[in-house]
Amino acid sequence: MECVQNLRYKHLNLMHLLKANIVEYIKSVSNTYEEEQRKLRYNEDLAKKIAATEAQVALVAAEQAKAQEEKNRILQKDVELKAKLKRETTKAQELQSAVDKERARIEELEKLSKNTHDKVNLLLKPYHEILGVTFQHCSEPEVCLRILFHMPNGKYCVVKLTKNGFKVIKCVPMLKELDKMEAHLAKTNDFSGFVVHMRNRFLKEIVL
Repeated sequence: MECVQNLRYKHLNLMHLLKANIVEYIKSVSNTYEEEQRKLRYNEDLAKKIAATEAQVALVAAEQAKAQEEKNRILQKDVELKAKLKRETTKAQELQSAVDKERARIEELEKLSKNTHDKVNLLLKPYHEILGVTFQHCSEPEVCLRILFHMPNGKYCVVKLTKNGFKVIKCVPMLKELDKMEAHLAKTNDFSGFVVHMRNRFLKEIVL
């Protein structure tokens, strides 16, 4: 009987020990599971943070690339504007040089015209002082000269210089032998003789 009780006692002890071990094992497994779940949640949170960080990095990189592209565009535009400014400056300098040359040429022509005018006045002075004749440039585009005779009724004659010589285009009043006088002038180019002869013809018209 005692032996049976001992076996029963040992069996109960084994059962308690087994139950305790099972409970401990379950607790251990539960703790391990919770630890794994905690690690899993941590890894998931970490993965989300990494993904968010990578997205921010990609966004910043895209903005930097866009900013660099805009910077390159501005630099290229600056280079183009500087090149254009250089071309415009060169063009302006060339235009200014051309203007200066043209101004110098005009001044030279004006000086030459004044000298020529002075010489012409000097040459025509005897006509005015002796014959009472004044010469004026015409407003027509052709090269012509108006000869004014200081007589009653404002007698004058307009002579044009052509490639064939002098030609009378107007005479007030019209003289009878004007065609002969004009032909003689074209043949001889004796302009002073033509002026004297015409003055004499006008004087005869007054006497008549």
